Amino acid sequence: MKRLLSRSLLVLMVSALIATSINNAYAQRGNRPMRDSARFERGIPNLTAEQKTKIQALRVKHQKEVTPLRNELVEKKAHLHTLNSVEKPDINAINKTIDEISALQTKIMKSNASHRIEVASNLNDEQKVFFNSQRGKMKNGRRGHGMGYGRGNGMGNGNRGNNRPNPNCPIK
Repeated sequence: MKRLLSRSLLVLMVSALIATSINNAYAQRGNRPMRDSARFERGIPNLTAEQKTKIQALRVKHQKEVTPLRNELVEKKAHLHTLNSVEKPDINAINKTIDEISALQTKIMKSNASHRIEVASNLNDEQKVFFNSQRGKMKNGRRGHGMGYGRGNGMGNGNRGNNRPNPNCPIK
């Protein structure tokens, strides 16, 4: 009986140790510093050291320009949420905040377009073809939608974004 208890305790401790180590391994994956230049230059063929340096400098300049705009955009969206959440919303304040959000988004989009053109100006024709073909794919390692079939982020219900019920759905 004592031997069975000690074996059970040993098995329990080993399995707890394995579970902890697996959990730590998965947790550490997100903490690995991803080299920004490698992510940005991913797959562009035959970049020279000079091109990499110029692209890196352009990226730093662009980030310095866009980061305050993005921060302000997040603040405006939070403010809009607050305005919409009150008991008696003020439509004028809501519309004003929406206009401010749109203006910030326009500035960011224009800055992004300008940055892409500047980066492309440092590439040869073969590199430009590849760079332009990657537009919209895996931006900053996160792109696309959720796990569902519907439109937008999140889990879809299988009816491809329309509101009609799916006649083949087994759940009714």
